[in-house]
Amino acid sequence: MKYILFVLSLCFYGEVQADDHYVSLKSPNFELVEEVFFSQRLSFDTLPKNKIVNLTYWGNPPKAEIRYSGKSLFITAHGNEVERVHLKFGQKIKIITFNIQAEPAHYNKDYIKEHLGKVSVETPEVYELNNILLALSDKYHQTNYRMYSKGAYYSDVIKWFAPFKGHEIFNKLNDVDYYAFVENGPSYIFNGDKIVKSKVYQGFRAVDDIRDNIGLLEDFAKKSGFKKFYQQHQSYYLKLSNLFQLGAQPKNIWQWLESHFTARYQSYKVFFSPLGPGNNSSRMFTNNDFNESIMFISAPNRYENELEPFSIQSMKFTRSFFTEIDHTYVNPTSDKYIDDINAALVDLPHWYKGGGYNKPYLIFNEYMTWSIVSLYAMENYSEQEYLFIKEYTENFMVNKKGFYQFKAFNKELIRLYNNKSAEEKITDLYPPIINWIKNNSKADTAKLNLD
Repeated sequence: MKYILFVLSLCFYGEVQADDHYVSLKSPNFELVEEVFFSQRLSFDTLPKNKIVNLTYWGNPPKAEIRYSGKSLFITAHGNEVERVHLKFGQKIKIITFNIQAEPAHYNKDYIKEHLGKVSVETPEVYELNNILLALSDKYHQTNYRMYSKGAYYSDVIKWFAPFKGHEIFNKLNDVDYYAFVENGPSYIFNGDKIVKSKVYQGFRAVDDIRDNIGLLEDFAKKSGFKKFYQQHQSYYLKLSNLFQLGAQPKNIWQWLESHFTARYQSYKVFFSPLGPGNNSSRMFTNNDFNESIMFISAPNRYENELEPFSIQSMKFTRSFFTEIDHTYVNPTSDKYIDDINAALVDLPHWYKGGGYNKPYLIFNEYMTWSIVSLYAMENYSEQEYLFIKEYTENFMVNKKGFYQFKAFNKELIRLYNNKSAEEKITDLYPPIINWIKNNSKADTAKLNLD
């Protein structure tokens, strides 16, 4: 087979390159593999004319592979790029477009010096602007990406910005992706009234829904007086940051996790908004020999409850933080056991109701990250607090997230942890817990959930 390759350089914002590959299929069937772990068998006959695949950088430069007729085409990049694969079968041609994020951060000496060994908690300006817009947007406010709509801060947002809901930017929000719009916020800053790229972060998602709407964002911010609103609420953002540091004790979690896992980070970066809907995520950025663990989580105000003491509230937002930050330790370890995980989790509906976590690797990582909360609580909380957060986490995972066997999984991981030797780490528990999953994949659900 002959490959025809050409490169089209685009000057827009100086960051996008596009590579085109041409492939002739002898059969309509082929396989698409993303990040080695995620494979799907596709057919040219049912493929849309232009299939979009987004490859976001989570911990390593993203990559994909198209396998066909005993051959492979590898998709990689060394910058924020677009690659298109033109598939020809018979007389028809269809395209797979890969949006690739490959260089997400640039850490210079000053940044490293400032952030080394620190947990930074921020509500960045452009990030908060986008959260405010989505909180005002009817579509996002009424769907699964529902913004947090309680408390004095939300009331302040509505009072200040509601008169500007007729702005053209709201017509564009129907077409943006929540993650591509909000999570890319910290990769932009204000320079006067202009929104420009950050010198540190290049982006947090493969697709950037900010770039194409910068003019409207700048106009809305200027006309609504956003920067004045943001400055007036700096004390509130700082209050939430301090509450998080006090309640979650992130440096303790950092030290504890690195006592059990091989991953090492020189900086923790936490982003949250008082309006955040609870769609959390984490990633691992490496540049200039500097590793940073980054997470988007819910702000502490989401857990405010006049009937609960601060200790209970803090355990809840600590759980939110913990189950994101430990992904940056759990996932790299799971990578080493991917074949064993795939072999063990063959009966996915038995373990998960179905939805976003539809692969063995993803399901296993959710079980592990959430279960490790109990291990940490067992060593760092009082007995009463430990039992509370254990039950709270189990109920949330089973009843809200649909991980049916989490209670039994949690019980087994706790047992393994309590019986390990002093020299053993959580990483040493991977083989026995994976084997437990394998042995219980066909077990009776009711039996697994017994206390």
